[in-house]
Amino acid sequence: MSPANPYEPPTPVSRPDDDAAIGSADTITATYLFTADHLLETLSRYRSQHLGRRIWTWFRFAIAIMLLAAALVGLFVPQYIASAVMFAMAVFMFFPHKIDNFFARRNFRRSPYCNTEHTMRFSDQGLESSSDVQESTLKWGAFSQAVIFPDGILIFQGPKMVHWIPDDSLQRSSDAERLRELVTSKLPTN
Repeated sequence: MSPANPYEPPTPVSRPDDDAAIGSADTITATYLFTADHLLETLSRYRSQHLGRRIWTWFRFAIAIMLLAAALVGLFVPQYIASAVMFAMAVFMFFPHKIDNFFARRNFRRSPYCNTEHTMRFSDQGLESSSDVQESTLKWGAFSQAVIFPDGILIFQGPKMVHWIPDDSLQRSSDAERLRELVTSKLPTN
């Protein structure tokens, strides 16, 4: 018997779980077109989960009111340029999400994922995702939590990476409840 070559990769060991493929009959399939609108919807769902964002919103409004007051005072004291700058800053304080969305939409157009069709298959083993540009298989341990909305599920893969699965992207209407049950059994939810 010859000694084993240390440079050979190890032979895969078959486990009973390997026989149950993610593409089996128990899978829940979601298919959607990854457009800029889907990205913005995902971002708005993600942002809605952070308490700091709500606190920052109230802080922004307070600053905007102070800037507007300073701009009004600047009109009575002949400081028109400073007043105009403060007024413009106050207006921008009310619409930062619109500016974020503009840049997200613009940058997404250059992404290789722009307008690609994504198919996600959920099973007891995990998630299998595929599109024209990528394929991946993740076990449930790769996800940290899920947030269930009335019209879909937001699944967190760590603190900043999320997947938005709207109910209307599911193959069958009964899959929405099945997916909620599966996600609730595998991940901590809201």
